[in-house]
Amino acid sequence: MSAILAPICLFVYARADLTQQTVESLLSNPLASASTLHVFCDGPRPGARAKVRAVRDYVRSIRGFAEVVVHEREHNLGLAQSIITGVTQVLRHHDRVIVLEDDLHLSSGFLAFMNQSLQAYAEQPKVLSVSGYAFPIQHGPQQAHDATFGLRASSWGWATWRDRWQQIDWEVRAYPQFRRSPLQRLRFNRGGSDLSHMLDRQMAGKIDSWAIRFCFHQFQHGLVDVFPVRSLVENIGHGEGGQHCQQDVRGWSTRLDTDPPAQFRLPTEVRTDPAVLRQFRSFNSLSARAVRVVRRRLATCKDWLDQRGQTQTQAQAQAPTKTKTPPADSRPSRMGPLGA
Repeated sequence: MSAILAPICLFVYARADLTQQTVESLLSNPLASASTLHVFCDGPRPGARAKVRAVRDYVRSIRGFAEVVVHEREHNLGLAQSIITGVTQVLRHHDRVIVLEDDLHLSSGFLAFMNQSLQAYAEQPKVLSVSGYAFPIQHGPQQAHDATFGLRASSWGWATWRDRWQQIDWEVRAYPQFRRSPLQRLRFNRGGSDLSHMLDRQMAGKIDSWAIRFCFHQFQHGLVDVFPVRSLVENIGHGEGGQHCQQDVRGWSTRLDTDPPAQFRLPTEVRTDPAVLRQFRSFNSLSARAVRVVRRRLATCKDWLDQRGQTQTQAQAQAPTKTKTPPADSRPSRMGPLGA
């Protein structure tokens, strides 16, 4: 492709296996060998030094890109601040950037879609970002394009431009007025009924998210996100220890495009499709999210019961004359990714 390829930022911490899987899938992209990869390694929290060291040992060994630049933080910034400062740092020297976290499996067409979209919408300030992940949305059989537009940016493999990134107010100074306006809250929730509540939690210090502030900026200025019709990203970090969920208990799983085109058909007119937005609102509605929460909790309960049964069976096999019930606090810790 004739345009200069965007640099790639990969943010990692303490999950060496997932980091390696992410990098290997990224290397399946033909454009990887001509791209510069910046790896930002966050500093260790107490008790995590060995895992952080394993990740850093791996990223120093990465080959296959035009250049690999490793940034090692001495102190722990947390994901939100790490991404804000890292992306800002790279955008001082480039006008666009592609951003990844350490738990993604990428289609071989991911970099082509991101770079083609970054080039196509560089002069379209209404487009805030490019997403590689596509929600499980149905499109018409005679789809004219390989991409569409939405009102909610995704953090699973995305890209943006310097001129748009620099305009974001990370302090969210408009929040007090927004919090008191039912109409604004309703309009913000067109991208999902969870958005206003998530912003409330962010501003109350209960979560630390760059993405909800990014989405609020998108809402404030009437901007859109472009994403592929068929997903070019899937998340592999849902389960315990970073293993991919065997059951679609989160509801986010989508079919990965394993045969992407070399040249994507991108719409020239920047406008949203009402049919897509209706599905988007339905997928992110309060009732749909409640159903997914129940399914997640049931799946967690089933996993615990299965594992408890296995534990009892093993104990009986080792000591057939004795039976021992595991204490209540021996339940597997599986609630992390399943929190409501």
